[in-house]
Amino acid sequence: MSVARTFALFAVVIGLIGGLFLLTGAPPAPPAGKTIINVWHAWPGDQGEEFRRLVGNFNSSQDRVFVRLLFVPNNLSSNQKLFLSISAGMPPDCTFVDGPQVCEWAARGAIEPLDALMAKYGIKNEDFWEPCWRQNQFLGKTYALTYCADPNFAFFWNKEVFKEAGVLDQGSPKTIEDLDRMSRLLTKTDAGGRITRIGSFPWNVFGNANSIFTWGWAFGGEFYDEKAGRITCGDDPKILKALEWMKSYADEYGFVNISSFAEGFGDQQDTPFLRGKIAMAAGHVSNVKLFKKFAPNLEYGAVPMPYPAEMGSDHSAWMGGWCLSIPRGSRHPEESFEFIKWICTNEEAGRSEIETTGTFPGYKNSPAFAVVKGDEKLEIFYDVLKNTRHQRPVMPAQAFYMGALDRAVSDVLNGLATPQEALQKAQRETQKELDRVMAPFRKENRENG
Repeated sequence: MSVARTFALFAVVIGLIGGLFLLTGAPPAPPAGKTIINVWHAWPGDQGEEFRRLVGNFNSSQDRVFVRLLFVPNNLSSNQKLFLSISAGMPPDCTFVDGPQVCEWAARGAIEPLDALMAKYGIKNEDFWEPCWRQNQFLGKTYALTYCADPNFAFFWNKEVFKEAGVLDQGSPKTIEDLDRMSRLLTKTDAGGRITRIGSFPWNVFGNANSIFTWGWAFGGEFYDEKAGRITCGDDPKILKALEWMKSYADEYGFVNISSFAEGFGDQQDTPFLRGKIAMAAGHVSNVKLFKKFAPNLEYGAVPMPYPAEMGSDHSAWMGGWCLSIPRGSRHPEESFEFIKWICTNEEAGRSEIETTGTFPGYKNSPAFAVVKGDEKLEIFYDVLKNTRHQRPVMPAQAFYMGALDRAVSDVLNGLATPQEALQKAQRETQKELDRVMAPFRKENRENG
């Protein structure tokens, strides 16, 4: 690397870190005898404040390591701050990474394998929920530990809306056919045909890509053949059937009509589900805490996701979650892993996730799960943790695949492509990208025999 480029990268990273200290406060003075590790986290607001409290407890629990937290937003499409810091030789010692990114960061050489440290500290992959540890693998090595597990999703139904519509006695939908029928009964329009309340619509699952993943698995489909390294969304008839079913809502109610209806909805206390504008919706575990805060008297239920009647239910769902990794060039990898182990397996941290941040520990033996017992809504999500085997495809073109599926669903709903055309295009494009990323590793394997 040229001197000019090195200096430029150094200046960018120094500016970045300076800006972070303005956001989070000046770094504390080094405690006597402790090794300071810099940890990047992605949580603002109350969640960030709670995490800082937990880290404070770690800092005071031992006399070897002191964690200095820095808030650095993270997303699935751009992580240039981290990559710049690594290129400049000034990475954090430890950083959060969203589960779908782990494989990609590992393929880029941005994070280090943890297997040796895991063996030294007595941590096994099997200590975590299966989808949690599987999402952290690349070519047989483990590159992160899961901090919080997202069981995606349960299905919420607003009992107050059901009662107002006179269908409370029919209960929640169990099958896709039930969902279609109930959606028709619960949807209301005004004299001009504009929707004023909708029963449900299937792309309302935290984005188009997550929607097709969720319903594709509910229909029994698979998006990736891991052994063959092959994208399968365009070949699997069950994925096609799921997208055709999603399109049926756009055909019946009008995609523009639904989009116009959904415009202007907020979040937190202004969610359309809380306002009774959407009667049924996929819900995240963190919604349970959110609803308690903003609508403590709301009568609603949480049940497994609906499924096609001919399949029977395996309570199909999937799991994601935030993970912790050690970037390449970390000055203190062992001290960083000591912190990772503590925050991922500590009972207080696990309890905090459930009670304060509204997620679950990735560590399956956490005593904190005792909090869930007796809470019927949380128990639905706990059932997902115990039973699901799905996670978004573990391969180093995950973000690209998410984008390709997002475009596929959008094209279908807007009438720009048939479901088959859109899925086959997403498959071709993602396979090409995956082959490009994996080419150096395949070449290395051939050369090594």
